Amino acid sequence: MSIKTGEYILYNEEDSTNLAIQISNNIKPGDVLTFSGDLGAGKTFLCRQIIKQLCGSETNVTSPTFNLLQIYDWKDCSIYHYDLYRLKNISEIYELGIEEALTANVCLIEWPELIDAILPNNTIAFSIEIIDYNKRRVFVKNK
Repeated sequence: MSIKTGEYILYNEEDSTNLAIQISNNIKPGDVLTFSGDLGAGKTFLCRQIIKQLCGSETNVTSPTFNLLQIYDWKDCSIYHYDLYRLKNISEIYELGIEEALTANVCLIEWPELIDAILPNNTIAFSIEIIDYNKRRVFVKNK
């Protein structure tokens, strides 16, 4: 994936959507993206917008908070959207198909800290910081 690393300031949902469009325009099968930040920072919003850009705006994108995983069909692969907030042990990730997901699919992983050691070296990490009610600072880096 070729998205510029560095810092982005998002002033509103439109800015967040525009960043999601930029990300989705550069995603290809095999890409792994992680999203870190406090509750309410906008991780799920960004993931939802990326999935809608890739799969169509009418796609029903639900948060995987309770299931831990939602899978969407896209082109010749799947998009695995993980929310690992409730994950307690790294072994649980294997029950959620992480090995298959990391092969030739797209992975969007919220709360990746517990599984950081098993993520591929080409992972793109998005760290979202709340500045105020609508304003966010997003740091993008390669793992």
